[in-house]
Amino acid sequence: MSTFEVEIKFRVNDRAELERQLQQRFGHSEFRKPVTESDSFFQHPCRNFVETDECLRLRKRTISEGTSEHFLTYKGPKIDPQTKTRQEIGMLITEPERWETLLVALGFHKSASVQKLRRRLELTIEQRHVEITLDMLPDLPESNRLFLEIETLATEEEVEVCRSLILGLAAQLGLSEPIRHSYLHLVQNECGENRV
Repeated sequence: MSTFEVEIKFRVNDRAELERQLQQRFGHSEFRKPVTESDSFFQHPCRNFVETDECLRLRKRTISEGTSEHFLTYKGPKIDPQTKTRQEIGMLITEPERWETLLVALGFHKSASVQKLRRRLELTIEQRHVEITLDMLPDLPESNRLFLEIETLATEEEVEVCRSLILGLAAQLGLSEPIRHSYLHLVQNECGENRV
C-alpha cells in the first residue's frame, strides 16, 4: 500500500503571532525540544531528480549530544498544485555510512545537503495524527530562515480528505501563501548554487 505525505509549508514572519494562534487553537500543546536534522540528497545515475521532481535523502536527526537516528527516504513527484503532497517511502536505518556506500556503488552521488533546527508539535485532529513543525534554516538570511510545515500521512484513498484537513488548519492559523519549493531549493537559490 502506497503512503503519501500530505504537506503544506509557509514562511513565518511573526513567530510570536504564530505561537499565539497555535495556543489559541490548541490550548496547552507545546513544541518538543529542538532537534538538528542534517539531510544529504542523492542524484540518480540515469535520470535527473530535479526534472522528475523526485528526492532520495539520507537524514541524520541529532536528538541530544551523542544521541542520533538515521532515515533513508524516497519522495515521488508532487501530485497537487496547492500542497506538497507526494508518495513517500521512508525507513529508520542503522549503519548510515554503509547505506551511503551502497548508494554510491549503485551509481548514485551525493548532490547537496541542508541543515535545519526543527521543533515538532504532534496533534490529533479529526482522529488523524498531524505534525506541525517549526523549522529554522541557518544557511538562509536571518529575516527569511523560519518556516512552518503542517503534514500528515495518508493512503492514496485518503489524500483528498487529508489535503482538506491541512488546508483548513492553515486557514485557521491565518496562513495563506504556501511555498512549494523544497528547503534544498530555497537554500541553493539563496546561495546562488545550481538547483540539484
